Amino acid sequence: MVVDYVKPKGIFASKANISSFAESIAEQLNFEAGDSIEELIERVGGNLVVGSSGNGDGESGSIVAKDTDDFTIYVSRHTSLARDKFTIAHELGHLLLHLGPIKAANPDAIMRATRWVDETDNDQKRAEWEANWFAASFLMPSKAFTEYFNENGPSSTAKKFGVSVKAAQTRAKSLQLIAD
Repeated sequence: MVVDYVKPKGIFASKANISSFAESIAEQLNFEAGDSIEELIERVGGNLVVGSSGNGDGESGSIVAKDTDDFTIYVSRHTSLARDKFTIAHELGHLLLHLGPIKAANPDAIMRATRWVDETDNDQKRAEWEANWFAASFLMPSKAFTEYFNENGPSSTAKKFGVSVKAAQTRAKSLQLIAD
């Protein structure tokens, strides 16, 4: 049986609104720095698979979602745990930001998001940015991140929040804690 998956499209909310939404979701789910995102995914009804969905996503993350409590996130066998944590949060962003509009248009639709987007499709590109903004804010809430980063720097902050040093540096730049 061939499934006709629907790709996420941007909702075109502001970066600030997406960040605020992500931080409120983390708070509602009692998710804090250093917590296991793998356990969180299981707790909210999702599945996590290390490996490919069989659709050419073996080198990166993806999500296949029927509903907000019926989804599978795939992470690569070739990435670090810190990278995987960001990937999982990114896919969670797709689920919480982009699945609703898809289901509103077609209740039977199944969303599939992968790293590979059509670079000529501004809706797909925007969806990727939004999922990244969500992931950064979900994993590294601005207030807690800023306080810790200002006292401890990027390497220690990355460990505290369970992300890569690059992710911590990117978040610090976006919060204007360090120069671009």
